[in-house]
Amino acid sequence: MRVGILGAGWWAEQHAQALATLEGFAVTGVTSGSLESATAFAAQYGGSAYRTAGELLVAPDVDAVLITAPHEYHAPLALQAIASGKPLLLEKPVATNAEDTHAVLNAARAVGVPCLVGFTSHYFPGFSRAKQIIDSGELGRPLSGQSVFQKRWMEANRRDWHLNRERGGGMLLTAGIHALDRLMWLMDAPVQAVSAVIGTHLHDQQADDLASLFLRFAGGGAGMVGSYGYAQGGPINATTILCEAGSLRVTPDSLETGQEDRWTAVPLILPDNLTLAALAQEWLELRAWAESGQLPRVTPEFAGSVMDVVFAAEESARQEREIRLNP
Repeated sequence: MRVGILGAGWWAEQHAQALATLEGFAVTGVTSGSLESATAFAAQYGGSAYRTAGELLVAPDVDAVLITAPHEYHAPLALQAIASGKPLLLEKPVATNAEDTHAVLNAARAVGVPCLVGFTSHYFPGFSRAKQIIDSGELGRPLSGQSVFQKRWMEANRRDWHLNRERGGGMLLTAGIHALDRLMWLMDAPVQAVSAVIGTHLHDQQADDLASLFLRFAGGGAGMVGSYGYAQGGPINATTILCEAGSLRVTPDSLETGQEDRWTAVPLILPDNLTLAALAQEWLELRAWAESGQLPRVTPEFAGSVMDVVFAAEESARQEREIRLNP
């Protein structure tokens, strides 16, 4: 599968490194905010540099497309890629608002183009094994969960657009969305309502750095999500799930089951590089979807439901009331 990349930033580099580990994959084209940056990327990772997305999308040696551009460009670039008919790996978020999100997903469905949204938690060993245990039924039905992503917000790869919500920035859309995604995946039930407090407390920016969400799930389950971008603090990237017959405590690279008042570690096979291995799995699933119709772990419908909860949470924070979904 020959891949054209729209957006030559840090995360595109992670994808390029992951693609280099896979047989039958190669970077064959790239475009970016400037031809100079695209040329530098191509010199390091292969392929041709293009001035525009349109030029790349019609290139005969591009079979599939990766979008790793700034969030504000996800929807317009995705619609262009879908119109080209080429399978698409679209990094989260799908778009910066609900209307554009569903325009993208509906367009992909109408044309029949595979569109895999990059929620990487599904491919980390801890979370994927936790999902297997939940699906097996051995712990019974999930009843309640907590999921927190707490990290330094102003890390080295922050750009101006990250600091402006109108451009798709903020901790929730950038990182906290992963905590929400994995909680929804592991709870295995639709979210029916969300209540949220979202604000900017620690940084001088026009986007959130702290968000707390309370979710009501179909069937009576409940969950809490913390999206915390600190200026000074310590990182947390973990999810806990309470089921009818036990509990789970999970991180990307660890998993414990809780029963009889104690925690027991679950053995995991860990790759040398968690991130590159997860991205490689995304590409393998996109290829399988394109070639055989086998759906990936992150279906478009699920990705759309995560985005719906994000936008409902923002509306809840604005109105200071609970917002219902999936009536």
